[in-house]
This record gives sequence, C-alpha cells and structure tokens, in this order.
Amino acid sequence: MKRHLIGTVSVLAVSTLLAATVLPTLAYGQETSQPAAAPAEADTTEVIVTGVTMKTKKVQSTISTSTITEKDMQILAASGTAQLLANIPGFLPEGGTAGETHNNVQVRGLPQAGGYRYVPNLIDGLPAYEEPEAPFMNNDVFIKPDIMTVRVEAVKGGPGGILYSNALGAAVNYITRTGTDEFEGGYKLELGSDDRVRNDLFVSGPLTKNLTFAVGGFYRTSNGVRDPGFTANAGGQIRGNLKYTSDDGSLTVLLMGQHIDDRTAFYQNVPYAVPATATPGTTAAPFTVDTDLIQNLGLDFGTGTPVSNQTSFYQLYDASGKQFTLDIKDGIHPKFDIFTAEVEKVFGNGWKFNANIRSTEGSNGFSAMFQDPPVDTSYLINGNPRNSGDTGFNGLIHSAPYAPWYQNAVAVKAYYTDSVTGTDLTTAKAAPAYLANNVPVRGFVEATTLVSDLRLAKNLDLGWSSHDLTFGVYNSHYTYDVFSVFARAYSTIEDSSRKVDFYAVDANGQQVGPSITKDSIVSPALFGLGATSSEQTKALYFLDHLTLLDDRLNIDAGVRWQELVINRVTTNSFNPGNTSANVTPNNVTVGSTNDSLAYKNVAIPNGAPQYDHQKYQGTGWSLGANYRLSGGKSGEGDTAIYATIAKSFRLPGFEDYIFGGPATNASTGAVAQGNLVEHIMQYEGGIRFANNQFAISLSGFYIDFEAKEILGSTLVDLSASVGGTPCSTVPTPANCPVVRDSYHNKLENKGVEFEYYYHPDYLPGLKIQGSIVLQDPKISNDVAYRDGIINGSYHTVAVGSYVPQRQPKTVVNFRPSYTFTSIPLTIYGQAYYYGERFAGNDDTAIYPAYTQVNAGALWSVTDRLDLQLHIDNLNDASSFTEGGSINANTTMSDGRYVGVARPLIGRSWKVVTSYRF
Repeated sequence: MKRHLIGTVSVLAVSTLLAATVLPTLAYGQETSQPAAAPAEADTTEVIVTGVTMKTKKVQSTISTSTITEKDMQILAASGTAQLLANIPGFLPEGGTAGETHNNVQVRGLPQAGGYRYVPNLIDGLPAYEEPEAPFMNNDVFIKPDIMTVRVEAVKGGPGGILYSNALGAAVNYITRTGTDEFEGGYKLELGSDDRVRNDLFVSGPLTKNLTFAVGGFYRTSNGVRDPGFTANAGGQIRGNLKYTSDDGSLTVLLMGQHIDDRTAFYQNVPYAVPATATPGTTAAPFTVDTDLIQNLGLDFGTGTPVSNQTSFYQLYDASGKQFTLDIKDGIHPKFDIFTAEVEKVFGNGWKFNANIRSTEGSNGFSAMFQDPPVDTSYLINGNPRNSGDTGFNGLIHSAPYAPWYQNAVAVKAYYTDSVTGTDLTTAKAAPAYLANNVPVRGFVEATTLVSDLRLAKNLDLGWSSHDLTFGVYNSHYTYDVFSVFARAYSTIEDSSRKVDFYAVDANGQQVGPSITKDSIVSPALFGLGATSSEQTKALYFLDHLTLLDDRLNIDAGVRWQELVINRVTTNSFNPGNTSANVTPNNVTVGSTNDSLAYKNVAIPNGAPQYDHQKYQGTGWSLGANYRLSGGKSGEGDTAIYATIAKSFRLPGFEDYIFGGPATNASTGAVAQGNLVEHIMQYEGGIRFANNQFAISLSGFYIDFEAKEILGSTLVDLSASVGGTPCSTVPTPANCPVVRDSYHNKLENKGVEFEYYYHPDYLPGLKIQGSIVLQDPKISNDVAYRDGIINGSYHTVAVGSYVPQRQPKTVVNFRPSYTFTSIPLTIYGQAYYYGERFAGNDDTAIYPAYTQVNAGALWSVTDRLDLQLHIDNLNDASSFTEGGSINANTTMSDGRYVGVARPLIGRSWKVVTSYRF
C-alpha cells in the first residue's frame, strides 16, 4: 500500500510540474501550429528486428511480418494488448472483451480454449515469463504498452519458431524506447467515458558521451466500461534503462528494469434468454445467438456487469479448510519486477556475440466472477421438472441427514440478502423469479523466470554469396505455484446486483433450521487446484541467413532442438480429487438457525499430493527464401516474392500437465499420459511491393497441425471374460481387463492474408491502410475411438471434422485517415469486420458477424502538442465472443431458453493530450 501511494504521488507531482511548464507556453502562443501528425508514409526501407538475426528490410523478409509503429499506436488508441493485436492480420483477439488484460488471442485457426498458447509475447526479444499459457496469469498481464513502447513487430511461422520458445503460431515483440544523444521527453493524459484518467510519461537523453538513459511508465484509474460501481482499474508500471555504447561502437550494454503493479477488471459472460419458440442448435441446424433475437435479463449487453459492490465480496475456503475473503474488486492484479541485461560485442573478422538475460519474479492475483446459465428461482426451490430426480432445495432439506432440522418447515423461500435482519422473515423482500448463477473464483500465482539467450554470429563473405551464421543457446528456469477455488452463489440480474439467500420457513414466515445458503453462497468451494512446479527448458538453434545474386536473393535456413523437464506436485479436484468437508464454526450450534447448509458443502482440494517428473523434447526446422524482382535502388520501389516451409513444435504447458492432469488407469492405478508434444507444418508464400505511395503484401498459407495425444475413457474389455463369465454381461463381473483408445485432433487450415497501405500523390492528405484475412480451418480426430458403453456395446466416435471454436473465416480491417493541408487536423476511422463463428467445438451455436466502427480526430496544436478525440465502437456494434449454445435442460419455467455469453464492449470515448519536449 505504501509503495502504491508513493507511486501515485510521484506521478501526480510530475504531472503537475509538466502542466506548469506547458500551460504558459500555450498561453503566450510561443509555438506555431504545424500540419497535423498522421500515419507515416509507406517506407521501402522499413527494417525489422524480430524473427531475424540481423536488421532486415521488411519487404525482403522470408517470413510473414507485420508492424505497428508508434504513430499507429497513437491513432489506434487501444485500451489493451488484445485491441492492439487485432490490427495484425491472422490474429484473432476476440475484441478485447475481457477488459484491458486476460483476453484470448488466437492465430491462423490454431485451436485453443483461451489465452496465448501459440502466441508468446516478447519484450525486446525475450519473454517476460516463459510459459505463454499460464492459468490465472495470461501472458498479457506482463504486456502493457505505454509511452515507452515505440514499436510492435509480429512474425508468423518460419524462423520465428527457430529463434523463440513456444512460437508455434506466431511471436509478438514489443520494442522499448532507449535514450539517444538528445534530451527528450513526453507526457500523455487520457480522460475517458468510464471515469478514466491515465497519465503516461517518459524522459530520456544522454548522461555521458557513452551513456544514455530512458525512464517512463503510466498510472491509470477507471471504473471500466462495464461500471460495477467502484474503481475497477487502478495501477500501472514504471520502467527504465541505461545504455552504454563504446567509442568505436563495438560494445553495447543495455540494462533494463521494470516494475508492474496494476489492477484491472476481468469481464465475463452475461446471462441472456431466448424465446420459447427457438430451437436448440444441432450440427445440421446451428442456433444463431443473434442480439436481435435474444433478450437481456436485466443487464445491458454493451455496458452491464453482474458484479457490483455487494457481489464483490465472498467468504471462501482454501485447501486447509481456512476461511478467506474473496475481493473481486482486486481483479487481475500482477505485481512483478523484471530485470534485463543485453550485451552485444562486435569482434573483428565478422564475429559478433550477444548475451540477453532476464529475471522475472512476482505474483498475479485473479479475483473474478464467472457465470453459468441463469436459474429459475422456483426450479432451485422445487427442482427442474426436465431433470429427472431433481427435487431442489425442498427435497434437500427433507433428506438425510438434514430432515430432523426442518420438521416444521412448510416451504423454502428466496430473499434479498440485505433485507434479512433476523429469523423473522415476514418483512424480508422476496427475490425475483430469475437469478444469476454466479461462480466466484479466486486464483493466486507466484511465478519466477530466469532466462538467457546467448548467440554467437559469424559473417562469411564467399564472394558469390554471403552467410550470416548464428549459433544460439537458450536456457530458461521457471516456477509456477498456484492456488485456486471456485464457488457457487446467487444474485439478482441487474445493474448494482444484490445477493440472494434461501431459507426454510414455517407457516408463520419464521426461519426453520440452518439457512440453505450463506451470504448468497450455496457452496463456498466447488473445486480447486493446488500446484507447485519447477520447469527447466533448454534449446540449441542454428540459423543461416544467406545472400546471393547481388543481394537480390535472401535465404534463411535454421533448426531448433529444445528440451523441457518438469517437476510438479498437484492436489486438485481432477485427480486425485477433492474431499467434501464440514466447516461449521465451533461457535455455531449444528442445526440451529445460525448454522448453514453451505458449511456442509465445501469441496476442499486436499487429496494426497501427486508428484510427477517428466521430460519432453522437440525438433523443428525452417527454410525460406525472398527474391527481389525489382527495386533496391534509391528512390525506387521494391517488389519481392517469398516462400517459407517450416516444421515447428509446442512443448507441453501448464494446461497439459497441471490443470489437465495425468489420467489414472482405473485398473492398475498407474499414471498414463499421451504424447503431449504438438507439431505443425506450415507452408507460406506471397508477394510484396512497396514504394512512396503503396505498401502491399499478399500471402497464402497452409497449416497442418497435430495437437497433443488425447487418452479416451478407460472402458471394460467387452471381448474378455472372467471365470467363464463374459465381461459384456450386465452387471459386469469383477476384475475385467480394461481398454483405452487414444487419438489426436488435427487441424488443416488454408488461407489468404492481404495487407495494404495507400497514400496517393493526387490527394496528399489521404491514407488508407488495413488488411483482409480469409481462412478455412477444419479440425478432425485422426482415428475413431471408443468413449463409452451403452447396452453392452461400445459407443464409438467416428472420424469427423468441425470448425474450431470462435474462429471466423473472414476478418476485414479498413483504416482510412485524412490530414488537411490548410489546418493541422487529421480525421481517421476504422471499420473492423469479424465474420460469424461457432461458439464451441460442437458446431451447434453461431455467433453472428459484426462490424465495429472506431473514429477520431487528431489536432496538432503545435509541433509538440497534440489533442485527440477517440471513440471506440461508435456504432455500438453488438455480438458475442465466447459462451455456449442453448439446450433443452437450460430453460425457465416460462419456457424460455437461457444461456451466457461474453458480449462486445459498448461505445466509449477518450480525450488525449500529448506533449513532447
């Protein structure tokens, strides 16, 4: 708290000082208005540093490369990493609907449940944390673009999988500002529609002839677009660096430090209803979750949230059975310290050595509320007639061992929690007919990474060809210690939602026996996870950048070998399982009105610790070429064609060997795991052209991806017999042998990516840029497998294909801007089309396509001062990005179907003041 307060005071003090400097300048008009800042012209000499071992002109790269410049970031005015990455062709970030962090980013159809599994985020070429898919700690908690971020580069396939760990799909590199020989600085103030106030600041310059510095960061507060009634986002980061360059330029040393202490809201699904006339979806006739058809149940899809002041606090239980407070106001809360050292030494005779080392240490808190489909209050009380055997809370209180406590009960009723003042419930307010089915969640991760990337490079000039050879050694030791608990609670579905509790009452409206829920919670711990793990990964890689034909032909050939060793201990609900515990406090009389059935329904992850030590390996290679058809001389445009073929791999992540857990053979008790290493073959080719007016890239790709091996259910061997009795007999005789099938999910995807920039000479102020992505991903199981036994026969899942969940086939990004020549003003817009996609992997529900329009204006008051107005989702587009389908078992008593889905964030605005000095 003290450090947080000091940071706040420091930022405010600096902001005040800058304001005192800027305002007199404005008042006396000492600056002259200049033409408005606008996106830079197409640059035929633009170079990249990601996915390559030496600076390379983008047009001559052998891989798919996209860049977002500092000026682009100003115009886009993204509120989070996912919104920014939406502007990279092939990236599918689902609109940033989770908030500023903890979003899902998919790439080129690769199937994943969420997170950044195949898209590691790098800061200056190194990961902030080794594993990009860490439950309760998405990779983007480390990535917070601010005024210190000068450029973003993304590479897909090719050498990216050779140079970077886990980059099976793509790698994104955020490049940090460093000092120059001139003193400079910048300050940016954002004020937004969600009570948003954000301050960004940097200063940089020389300290000595050989030493420069840069320091900066941001601090932000806001209620969030989905305003819960409290400050949902608060915090920021500070980072800085020192750069030493020797007199002859042969030695460069860069030292960097970064501290993150930020808190952001995590937005989840919103409940909805569908008219009873609708038909649940099937593969043949999917149900479309259309916003024109579905009905909100009290929360606006664009701005509503089930979280409020009242529903942000819960009393849950940890693995030791100790009660703790879940404070959802704490949201996603990373607190990390990151230190980096980069050394480059250029020797004689073409030799060069690079050593990059990074240490990351800290924690990430995850406090949120998930949503299951809403529930009918009457069904909770009396049971859902569609579900055989469901007798509701009424049946529960009249069953063993609770029945003796409720002999005088005549009914179960639901009341607003804040209206109950004692055991006399006659004055309590009855709860509404429909309730939010809340799943409060607390996760906490402690994590460390120590990573090093050492490279030795040699340039060989053979006259007819030039080789830049790079030998690399990569090593990363990282830890992941996690604790989590999921609970169940009920509340109203409305803004400023209220908790709801259930009680048994007698004929006079008096409470009988223990409350059924406690502070709205029916189960303070449904399930959870405890895990401690330590991982070590090391890699050797080699890359040859070959130049031929007077620099017209570039060839990149490389290979990577990597090994992962894991040591982990888990105690979780999947395997070996939870223990149902009674946590009734000692000062509460069991069965009294001070007691609660919620105390009897606590599933604590306290099974016997399960240890595992495993080793995994993978080998990949890449071969690519770029041939310049024309250009290469000063003042000429460049035209080049390129092609790449690459085989890459993805070693197992936490979702595979911690959360997924190893399967246990029911017959022998032995741990059984399939092959968890994933493989991909990628083929890509295209053409690029760039001059002062145009920058065009057209590429086609084909992906053949094999996911990890999946073990099917452990089933009785129906062909066997025991003591002469066939195992197909019902009931099954004891000690029958078992069988278990295994299979892989495979994905094939073919697609086209078109990226363009146009700045015509005949209309100098006009600039048009954007991209079009077309793809056709299909997943299939490679073999048929048995998943159950019905009436003495196996049920077999045949080989079939489906479209991976939440993957559109078409994405269009259109970004025009116009800079007036007579006044220093740029107006700009963006139309972002996201095609329809299936909600889940069963292809039974479709989320409709949508087009989101963003727009703004940038006024250059002086050559140092910019004022900007930016509006996100100007047209208030509505759609959903994740959730589920409707089915016959999720209905209300009035016949309507219900479900949950995460909607697009509604319209918002921000005003930005930027000053450079």
